[in-house]
Amino acid sequence: MKLLHRTTRDFLLATIVILLITGAGLYLFLQDEVTAEMNEQLALQAATVSRQLEEGNDAHYLFTEISKTTDPVRLNPVYGDTLLYDPIQKVTEDYHYLDIVQNIRGENYHIKVMTTYIGWDEYFKMIFTALLGTTLLLAVSSVLITYFTSRKIWKPFFMNLESIKNYSVSDKTALKLYASPIKEFSELEVTLKDMTERSQREYKALREFTENASHEIQTPLGIIQSKLDRISQLSVSEEMARHITQAKSGVDRLKKMNKNLLLLAKLDNNTFADKQMVWFDDVISQHLETMEELFSVKEVAVSTHILRTPVLSNPYLSEILVSNLVSNALRYTEEGGMINIMLTTDQFSVSNTGAELDFPAELLFDRFRKSTKNIQSTGLGLAIVQQICQLNSWKISYRYADQQHVFTVNF
Repeated sequence: MKLLHRTTRDFLLATIVILLITGAGLYLFLQDEVTAEMNEQLALQAATVSRQLEEGNDAHYLFTEISKTTDPVRLNPVYGDTLLYDPIQKVTEDYHYLDIVQNIRGENYHIKVMTTYIGWDEYFKMIFTALLGTTLLLAVSSVLITYFTSRKIWKPFFMNLESIKNYSVSDKTALKLYASPIKEFSELEVTLKDMTERSQREYKALREFTENASHEIQTPLGIIQSKLDRISQLSVSEEMARHITQAKSGVDRLKKMNKNLLLLAKLDNNTFADKQMVWFDDVISQHLETMEELFSVKEVAVSTHILRTPVLSNPYLSEILVSNLVSNALRYTEEGGMINIMLTTDQFSVSNTGAELDFPAELLFDRFRKSTKNIQSTGLGLAIVQQICQLNSWKISYRYADQQHVFTVNF
């Protein structure tokens, strides 16, 4: 639920509760006040009638009943409500009455005086209608006022939120934020600017370190490999030859990792921004030809269904994506297994038979994440594939079904 809707809802609920309590209190207060006032009026009217009778005068008042009675004198007056029919308006109306028995000049008189009033149900209807109208008016006005006022106040906040959504620390431009006269929003703007600038500086420093480290490592790695090649040509013992082979394997792996890290750094830096139409089917076919011998050695059957498909991408990155996905499939396919490669106008998929992952699938595209069954892997191939897809606004997904690993790239 949005903040604006939440605050408006809470305000309306509070308003309704307050108006209900106020209406009930007003109803009870009016009932007590009106009843007390009518009782005073009736008591005065009854006293006037009694005085007229004591003076020997005839007392003829509207809504007054006087009759001699044998009932005993009542010390406490009786108040009540009754209904009388109005022949003129042809309606039954509410009346409040006072009924007393007094001894006047040695005789008991039954005196009943009445006054008309709006019935309590009418009072309730009036109060309910007034409160309902007030509630609706408050609800409509509060929604309109809150909407337009909050829209103006919160506009910089939502604009800044949209800027943050579209911002990346890899962007060369600084985060654009909009000023607000509200103190809290202004403090938030300053904090966000400071945080993003600090993050951008740290990201830039880390990226430069990665690039520089990768470049610097290349030279000593080349020297080490050259020396190992020279040593391997000399006459050495079998044990020494084994150590040299292991060292060369480690150097090769380190060179491959260094190359991948450098590629990731370039991808993060958007170095491959230039794009052109690439025939993706040609890229796949050329790569499969170069790997044909590797498939034969491992006795892996390759099934293909490739359509003529152009895509907008950097040619080099397209080759890297195909190479990494196909190489990954070959690496984790057991001897005698099968690889299936499909290409349509909007999708590229690579699937291979193999055992299920020994780690959660959601971590598959993380850097340096690899299976314990293949320690020679650098764990960077799929991370590079994901980065290339993000750069091209493609979507890559993975699933394991029917004992097959399936990677799908949607263009």
